[in-house]
Amino acid sequence: MLASLSGRKAISLIEVLIAMAMLSTLALPMGMFLIEYLRGSTELSDYYQILNQVEQRLEVAMEMPFNRIPIGRSSGVLIDNPFSMDLDLRPAEIAQNEVHYSLTVDMMPIEFSALKDSFSGQLQRARVEEGMKRLEIVAEWGDKKQHNIRLIAYRANL
Repeated sequence: MLASLSGRKAISLIEVLIAMAMLSTLALPMGMFLIEYLRGSTELSDYYQILNQVEQRLEVAMEMPFNRIPIGRSSGVLIDNPFSMDLDLRPAEIAQNEVHYSLTVDMMPIEFSALKDSFSGQLQRARVEEGMKRLEIVAEWGDKKQHNIRLIAYRANL
């Protein structure tokens, strides 16, 4: 409501206070939303950068000769590969996060029934003890390593 003082129009203090109250009830949630949105997009960007690094390390591990992939858990080291790139599992800083990498390799036997006995006609089972390796690369970061990415691949001894 506009009040009239000697023929001039003016806004009362009550109207200004009501307008400010309405504006603040809308501005506060919008401001909080924008802050959370920016924080979330930064964390998502960090996640994708780290995911790309983990994928790259897994590809390097998969390109290594079968017998050069170390069995057991390796972390914080540089694994030498004379035929291609070395596998770097040392901690790295990515987007203001210190990321720790580890590689766990387990030997897995392969069992299959592909040989047919010529006399009996039955399939014979064959087992290769050192036929496959299971590779798991883990990246951990954050306070108390609260975030992690874990990728698993299998490599056959062909």
